[in-house]
Amino acid sequence: MLLCALVVAECEHTDDHEADRGRPGRHRRPPGGRLRPGRSPGRRGRTAAAAVILCTLASIPSLAAAATGSGQPTTQPRTGSVLTRELPGPFSGRYSVPLAPPYAEPLSAPVASTDEEQARIHAYWSYERRTRAQAAVPAGRDDKPRPSRLDGPTATDRAQRPTGPPPASTGAPYTHGGLVTRTVGRLFTTIRGIDYACSATVVSSLGGDLAVTAGHCLHEGAGGVFSTNVAFMPGYADGSLPYGLWTARRITVTPAWGLRGDFDYDAGFILFNTRGGRHIQDVVGAQRIAFNQPRTSAQYAFGYPRIGQYDGERLIYCAGSPSADPYGTASLGLACDMTGGASGGPLMVGLGRAGPGVGWVDSVVSYAYAGDAETIYGTYFGRAIELLYYQSAEL
Repeated sequence: MLLCALVVAECEHTDDHEADRGRPGRHRRPPGGRLRPGRSPGRRGRTAAAAVILCTLASIPSLAAAATGSGQPTTQPRTGSVLTRELPGPFSGRYSVPLAPPYAEPLSAPVASTDEEQARIHAYWSYERRTRAQAAVPAGRDDKPRPSRLDGPTATDRAQRPTGPPPASTGAPYTHGGLVTRTVGRLFTTIRGIDYACSATVVSSLGGDLAVTAGHCLHEGAGGVFSTNVAFMPGYADGSLPYGLWTARRITVTPAWGLRGDFDYDAGFILFNTRGGRHIQDVVGAQRIAFNQPRTSAQYAFGYPRIGQYDGERLIYCAGSPSADPYGTASLGLACDMTGGASGGPLMVGLGRAGPGVGWVDSVVSYAYAGDAETIYGTYFGRAIELLYYQSAEL
């Protein structure tokens, strides 16, 4: 039960996908039908398929450098950046193409800025309410399957000894410690009066207050509404909040997700308020982020699934080689049995190369097909998501 948002200029939609996939002319609008709880009528570019959603005053180059930062907590003074030139290419992969001004504006909404608003959200997310929050449930179809979101949804370093990256897995508790146990957490939101649980990850930024998740965790998609009561709990584990509850001050999604419900752009960012004068990146560190990467690198997915054999109380991971979506979308497939609540969790490459539990986020868990509970699909971070990252970091 999660939401999605799409709003990308038509030229951006074409350029980004042709470059990302190298297979133009793939998009076909599926027949009617609706996803619950969102209103997205299926995705542009996906053949009908029943799925379940797993739910800057400096130069651009310096912002790009921040995106590839060390991932460790920092107390360095922060500056901003302004998007005035073509986006730089430090993350450019073989499928990358330039995005030049004018840029498509992201969909953005405020959440909580005053002390009163933040206190209300803190009080709202009691243990009982978090326990009752729903995870995405597949909306079935009688004809062909169609993507549906995995909603919903950690773990802490305590008693864990960082080692190398974990072995290949299709779903197991993560016990290898390191940065991932602090930067990944549970995300809670409310949409149209219904509470939802997802996953999210703190990523490096100059402002030190940015996290990435699935667009459908923050917006209903297809012209719907934004989420409210947005709260993040990094390092969540068995009901404990070792790094506290962080309230969102603003959230963003791609125009393509917010306006059209296009799963190819199912991604969004959260900007947090400070706690005690400290930025979230100062407290838990941050993962690196990368765009336009090769589609063959081993992927490590993380999240807090809470349906079936999972209860949302522990950080779960999957690891293996990615696969293509059989229905021709731009998404990255991964053999993984994570369920609702994992939506928005990160897919990473290079886990452990820069330190225990440190990786590069190049996708987020987006959906699974109802007829295939053993594979999840993540939103590929192409140029449109790269643009959204830069724009969000400046808000």
